[in-house]
Amino acid sequence: MAELVIFRIFASIIHIGWLMTVIECTEERYALNLNPYQIFVFINEKTKPYLDLFKELQEKSKPYDIVLLPFDSSEAQEYVDDSIDPQLYNVISHSDIVARVMPKKFGDYRYMTETLLKRKNPDFDYMHSKWDQFMASLKSKRSQSYVNTIRRFFQYGNQEFSDFIMDVFNGNLKELMDMSSHYTHMVCTNDLSVAQNFTKEFLLKLTDSQKEQLDTIIKDALDYNSLKESKAVFSDYIYSVFESDNDMPKASFAKREKTIKEPDFNIVITPSKKKKLADAEGDYEIQIVKDNGVSMPLDFGYRGDKMFYLLTLICQKTVGGLPTKFFTFDSSKLAIKQAYDEVFRTGGDVWVDTMAKDSHKISMCRSHAKEAIDNNTLLDINTAYWCNLDTTALYIGPKKKKLQVRRVRLPEERIIINDNNLLTRCLEGLPSFEQVVGYITPNSAKVMEVNLKIPGGRFSHDRDKDLEE
Repeated sequence: MAELVIFRIFASIIHIGWLMTVIECTEERYALNLNPYQIFVFINEKTKPYLDLFKELQEKSKPYDIVLLPFDSSEAQEYVDDSIDPQLYNVISHSDIVARVMPKKFGDYRYMTETLLKRKNPDFDYMHSKWDQFMASLKSKRSQSYVNTIRRFFQYGNQEFSDFIMDVFNGNLKELMDMSSHYTHMVCTNDLSVAQNFTKEFLLKLTDSQKEQLDTIIKDALDYNSLKESKAVFSDYIYSVFESDNDMPKASFAKREKTIKEPDFNIVITPSKKKKLADAEGDYEIQIVKDNGVSMPLDFGYRGDKMFYLLTLICQKTVGGLPTKFFTFDSSKLAIKQAYDEVFRTGGDVWVDTMAKDSHKISMCRSHAKEAIDNNTLLDINTAYWCNLDTTALYIGPKKKKLQVRRVRLPEERIIINDNNLLTRCLEGLPSFEQVVGYITPNSAKVMEVNLKIPGGRFSHDRDKDLEE
């Protein structure tokens, strides 16, 4: 069973008839990678009088999405297996409202929960007031996350943010140093308010396009599930039924089939019949091939999105994943160019140079590829979940240096490349991960090793809580 240390109660705010609690799961394999813009409200005897109110609050609560789920604490399982932390499960399953707090950094898992006391008569004014308090707390923590994430960009480095900020300041080093000093002050004095005020003023100066770009960079750095995936993960969690060794009675509700199950398909890459003119699909097909033989195409709207996804699959299959830094090494840029030209016949040099000069383009390709999968009506939620892109930590060399790489959630043994090694031969010039993280030794091949943390939990991938780009 999970140890007590993985479960922390950060704060409890107790009002008459209302208990607000923020909890943290420090052991990632037990955590739920929920979307922090999603609020789950359990439909039970305490909340039923307010269901119409919650539906009305949806418009007021944007950009947060309110999800109503039938569940009562009496349905909570008395016994759980080793895949779930019993304390985290107990708190969530005995709450009435649950939302993930916007993570402070990659791998941070905190949840805000609300527990209501059952009242004889509904009090709508009271519920309005407490909902506003709940939303204010969520938004405050989102603001703190924004500031902390930018601070970590300055402290640990992030190429996409660096390119973005140099573009915003048009290369003005004085403005850049001034911004850096505010976050340095925050680190040295633990004074969040100064950095928050500066960040608000900075955001007001940005254009809508720049704000959207910064949001993409931050979302990519924090890497949380989409709304659809988050709902499926949370539903599977609260509706889980566990077997007990001593045959004690289980909850009264019927066992519900999980939405997220083990994958039952392969992703297959094959050369397509050459057309007279190259198009957005190129000369390669990416197909979902179910174990029962049914197949369907995995299509993307633009060349760059398809190439990024295809490159991720090949790198995952051959070297363990796609690090952003592959776009900065001359040897890997040449290898990627060759792979691009193999798929689209020409244009690889332009595409690689564009990615190298503006790392935000990499995030955009990744975001568009994810959207293409999320919006593909041919894919059920389970297939889309396993096809989608994720971020994983690799640990390189004797000092286990951390390297952030892109992968799909599908295990690499289910990635099939049927092209007589044409694409993999193009990528033979990729640098080793030892070179990427800065190891330089004469006998590196003998002393270096890659350690990939394998997912140990139900719905998330192990990540080091201090992982940085």
